[in-house]
Amino acid sequence: MAAEASKPLSVGAALQLAKRQLEGIAVRIVGEVSELSNKPGYAAVYFTLKDGKENASLPCLMWMNRFKQAGVAFKVGDVLDVTGRFSLYAAKGRMNFEVASLALAGEGDIRLRIANLAKKLEAEGLMRAEAKRALPRLPERIGLVTSPRGAAVYDVLRTLRRRYPCAEVLVAGVPVEGKDAPLHLMAGLDEVCAAGAEVVLLVRGGGSFEDLMPFNDEALARHIAAMTVPVVTGIGHEPDTSIADMVADVRASTPTAAAEAVAPDIRDIQQALHGTGRRMGFAESALISQCANQLMQVRTTPLFTDPLSLMRDEAQMLDDLARRLESAIPDSLKESQQGLSRARMALVAKGQTLIAGPAMDVLRARTTLRSVGPSLIRPKRERASVMAAALEGLSPLGVLARGYAAAFTEEGRVISSIHAVSAGERMDVHVSDGTIACVVSHVTEDEPQGGEERAEWQIR
Repeated sequence: MAAEASKPLSVGAALQLAKRQLEGIAVRIVGEVSELSNKPGYAAVYFTLKDGKENASLPCLMWMNRFKQAGVAFKVGDVLDVTGRFSLYAAKGRMNFEVASLALAGEGDIRLRIANLAKKLEAEGLMRAEAKRALPRLPERIGLVTSPRGAAVYDVLRTLRRRYPCAEVLVAGVPVEGKDAPLHLMAGLDEVCAAGAEVVLLVRGGGSFEDLMPFNDEALARHIAAMTVPVVTGIGHEPDTSIADMVADVRASTPTAAAEAVAPDIRDIQQALHGTGRRMGFAESALISQCANQLMQVRTTPLFTDPLSLMRDEAQMLDDLARRLESAIPDSLKESQQGLSRARMALVAKGQTLIAGPAMDVLRARTTLRSVGPSLIRPKRERASVMAAALEGLSPLGVLARGYAAAFTEEGRVISSIHAVSAGERMDVHVSDGTIACVVSHVTEDEPQGGEERAEWQIR
């Protein structure tokens, strides 16, 4: 052993021996980044960790593929928690620490706790799709919970003003960072809901992992899930996902996207209203046309085109009864006279003379017949007179005979209103003894008097 120890080694052999010994040691180191070199085209990221207490530094490298997989962006001054092995670059005799994995100091445990919380809430059903509440299509009041001084509040208000200016925005300005931020966020949610918000935006701008920690609070997550109105989150940037995003009803990538999710575009609403208005107009036009056709059918019924048709059957029946009445009484008298003549001729043929008794009977019968006959005729004659008078009263010719006139258009339609003709149109005026052809010069409508509406035409 002494002989081997005293045997000198070449520089290369010594470095290879040291390299084999160092690469067998895997350690976990925590240190502050003092130097950083991450240039495009390099195969690795080079940085130096220092220990402020012991005034020591350690050059490190991490191959680019592992660095990208880790997804941890760090800068000078950050404290890293790295795991790897020592490596010796023999060509330069330089020792490096080859990093296999890294995380910001303390972030690894926090991420693990957040992941476990997410699994717990998911197992309880707080993230189920069927538990998500639907967003109102046209909200009248939109709640906004965010920092009053950040850029997010202006992005959201600008987006809502551009897309949906008719909504009322209820803003609760609260701290979004710090230990007590979850309590302020929950209070802001309650305030906008109490003020009548139909949907709530919970937003904040981008930030570091530590900046977004209030949105990973378990109490805040449960509060969001228990809200009575839908909650839309827009926290950080596209890659950022928090527990609040997972339990919210809608998760948007940015505050602006969250505002777009709850606010319909006013131009789409206007187009929909114009379309509905056109359909309503078409429907009303069709209904009016249908009513006009029905009115025309009613106007062309015989009742209105020929008023006499209403009493045609009754008039014919009255004429028939009059004819029967006129023929009934003479026929009855004629039959009685013929019977008397036959009886008289039979007595003469037998050579018998009328004795006083039968003569008196015949005389009495004749007298009775003469007295009873008119009484039989009188009721029927009076009834015929009444019916004739009623028929005369219903006759348009009777109306004309009393000094009235009836006006008709050139097409033969009865003019019942001053609105049926216009100046310059021709019309026919029927009177009792003929027809007067006229041209309307103008139409005058009189004020109603005594509950009646009067109108007059001036004709020439």
